Amino acid sequence: MITYRWNGRRASADGKACETTDVRVKARMDLMKTHLSFVLVMAIGAFVLFGTSERVSAATSGERGIGYLDKAIHKFDGINDYVVDVKVHMDMKAVQMPDMEAKVYFKEPDKVKIDSKGLFFMPKDVGVINPRKFDPRKFEIAVIDTLTYDGNPAVQLSLVPKSDESGNKNIFLTIDMKDWLIVQIATAPYPGREASAKIRYGTFDGFKMPIEVKVHLDVKNLKGEGQMLGHEQRRIDQLNGNVDIYYSNYKINTNLPDKIFEKKSGE
Repeated sequence: MITYRWNGRRASADGKACETTDVRVKARMDLMKTHLSFVLVMAIGAFVLFGTSERVSAATSGERGIGYLDKAIHKFDGINDYVVDVKVHMDMKAVQMPDMEAKVYFKEPDKVKIDSKGLFFMPKDVGVINPRKFDPRKFEIAVIDTLTYDGNPAVQLSLVPKSDESGNKNIFLTIDMKDWLIVQIATAPYPGREASAKIRYGTFDGFKMPIEVKVHLDVKNLKGEGQMLGHEQRRIDQLNGNVDIYYSNYKINTNLPDKIFEKKSGE
């Protein structure tokens, strides 16, 4: 899901206000919204780049996977709400724009509000980190592998939604087993399309919170199988790229009121 907000206006020649988005920019935004919807994560095939050390038997992987995931979810215990400044930098041919800034409000279990002064969008699934959304009751969980990630022991999990109505894709998580933090979220929702998010953390008020999320999109084919024409390949090349998200000025557990998250008319 792409979260976006537009408040900008400009004056027309006759002095009347008009929307600042033109047809070309809007078309590019629509294209981005279509193909950034899977930005939640990274393809499982890319995980092998980090090396593996031990294969886990299928007989025990489900139970062990639930235990690992529970530890990562409980790492978020004690965080009732937070406010953070967010900056988004996009490096994609399909969309060229200056860096975007916003203030993000979160309140458990899943209330989110994004406040910006101009055009703003980001991949919400990884832009707003909330491990509670990976509820083990909603997924079939398996341990794929164990490995070393940034010098720490880590485990890779596969999460397959139990319900097709959930709207979730097959998800692959890498969890740092030293700090029990989700350091990668990944998926390959369609053939020829992969996405990855690498997460780096800092410590704020005693809690480990994201300070940087680097999203990479790798689109090889828009139509699945078959030979592509030249113009189709050019479209694909424009969709590949990176989205970098930076976080600063966390304020945690300030008892945010529910009214902050109420949608106003026109939002």
